Amino acid sequence: MVLVGYGLIGSACLRALCAAGFDVTGVGRDAGAIARMQDDAQWLQRDIATAKPADWARDLNGIDVVVNASGALQNGARDNLHAIHEGAIDALIKGIGRTPIRFVQISAAGAIPDASTAFMATKGRGDAALMNAPFDWVILRPALVLGRATYGGAALLRASAATPVIDFSVLPDVPVQTVSLEDLTNAVVLAAQGQIAARTLADLTAPENHSFAEVTTAMRRWLGLTPWRATLPVPGFAFSMVAHLADALGWLGWRSPLRSTALKVLKGGI
Repeated sequence: MVLVGYGLIGSACLRALCAAGFDVTGVGRDAGAIARMQDDAQWLQRDIATAKPADWARDLNGIDVVVNASGALQNGARDNLHAIHEGAIDALIKGIGRTPIRFVQISAAGAIPDASTAFMATKGRGDAALMNAPFDWVILRPALVLGRATYGGAALLRASAATPVIDFSVLPDVPVQTVSLEDLTNAVVLAAQGQIAARTLADLTAPENHSFAEVTTAMRRWLGLTPWRATLPVPGFAFSMVAHLADALGWLGWRSPLRSTALKVLKGGI
């Protein structure tokens, strides 16, 4: 079972698990997104943020592995971080009980209960609850995930790389580590196959460390765009103003890549 199997990471995990021979059930609340998926999986429409332990106890009958690919970057009209990252984990733990299920949690590098952003803190508290669960778990904490599709920090990176003519330079020296979406899904498949030891907590990242400027320049080449003609540093106050505007738009339902959580995480280094 892949939770939010139509998301950026979830859909990639779902396809990889199907290709590896698993019988996969995808779970998500959006009927339209489910209908657009072209895969060999079965589908269950359910909002994981509101599902109760009894719901999971019933839905997980016959399931051997749960892959939690759910996640939200910031509170908004469509997302509640506590409900998604903590409440759902609590309901799942109670619903699973002592059933012999392997739980593969996709978290984030830097997720700790007392992190400076609500995203990392709620992810960290969800991980901590899972580590005290009575069943088998593997927690994977990827760095910035790069693939053809994009979300969150990767969307911010691509937006920065795609600006026309002028490079609006933002935090150019901040260090960034990345991991490919393919490497992450390979790790999920290995965990599902039992090739990763029980109760493993692992950060997933490429070994190299790059500056944000280097990564955006490489991303621009990958997008097939011509080099910028000029570079214009963006002052911190202007960046903050844009972030506050993006946060406000988030409460209207638009998940902008320029929301304050993505910028705070970037400032601290990825």
